[in-house]
Amino acid sequence: MEPEKIRKLVIEKTANLAGIKPDEITAESNLEALGLDSADAVVLAMEIEQETGREIEVGLFLRCETVAEAAEEIARLTSGGDEAKPDAAASSGEA
Repeated sequence: MEPEKIRKLVIEKTANLAGIKPDEITAESNLEALGLDSADAVVLAMEIEQETGREIEVGLFLRCETVAEAAEEIARLTSGGDEAKPDAAASSGEA
């Protein structure tokens, strides 16, 4: 999937979760400032997985500060880059 399409997808899904219009979000919008919490990150990851057909770890949305950062990482994953790596806590069995 093309990076621009992924960026638009992240913006649309984030806007829906935040209850705002997509045109109120830019590539440089801060995900945390938009109100994205861990529960929203789970929903966002699942929705983008459905659209891209690639596994997206929830932690991606928690560690990326902006829409652009998240979209770039997703673009890398969907273009045949490294698979999404599970969170360290999930790998070690810790919660």
